[in-house]
Amino acid sequence: MVSESQEQHHQAYPSFNNEFASKRIVKRDFWLIPIYVFSYMVLPIILGFLITIFWGALNPLLSEKYLFDYFMNATSVCTIIGQLLFLLSFYLMHRKTIVPIAISRFKALRKHIILIIGTIVLIYLFSALYGYAMEFLPERFQFEDTENNKEIAKMFTHGWLIPFLYIDIAILTPFVEELLFRHLLIHELGKKLTYGVMYVISILVFAGVHCIDAKSPFEIGPYLIIATGIVAAYHFSGRNLATTITMHMTINTCLLYTSDAADE
Repeated sequence: MVSESQEQHHQAYPSFNNEFASKRIVKRDFWLIPIYVFSYMVLPIILGFLITIFWGALNPLLSEKYLFDYFMNATSVCTIIGQLLFLLSFYLMHRKTIVPIAISRFKALRKHIILIIGTIVLIYLFSALYGYAMEFLPERFQFEDTENNKEIAKMFTHGWLIPFLYIDIAILTPFVEELLFRHLLIHELGKKLTYGVMYVISILVFAGVHCIDAKSPFEIGPYLIIATGIVAAYHFSGRNLATTITMHMTINTCLLYTSDAADE
């Protein structure tokens, strides 16, 4: 007998030559991990350094501080190139089937609009309650905003970077992170390690990655709430990745809008 969850998953992942619907792990997708490390962490630094060296050679009177800021900004812009390389790699791995599969998943979003909106509302509600609870902690553990969000807000001091920030954080990052934290960790590894276990691991890894520079251990709370909401929506949509990408885009766009407004 087919369960409702299995039926939803079958609808989200149609059977036309779709290896994702197989019970076997799609092993080549795990090449995305080293590709991510190179394209997201190494390549932008290399490109940013080369661009800065070139610009410094053309303008020898520029100060070291200016060139350092220029390097950081160039690296931020070049992150977009790395993200596009990452997504292109995934496309090439599945170039024969990925387009019709992606179209079918995004078409299925119509059935999950209430789920998406409701989950986002709950995420913001629980985040607000968490923020209120933080006021009762000892002062050394309190924080006004997470260090991750502060770093994003700093980028808005350069007006010309804003369009690139929206392309990066609001559009490309959701695709990249959902492929890593939901597709690889849950959809693929869940085939062997069970989906329940990988739901928890996905939540913890996602939250941990966003708190690397945290000054308070309680900064992980907002990201645990976001990750739990996204994973819950992923489950109840039949593990439709388009659902979590859409949610992630919405949340990141709201974050950028508030960061931009606060800087004005």
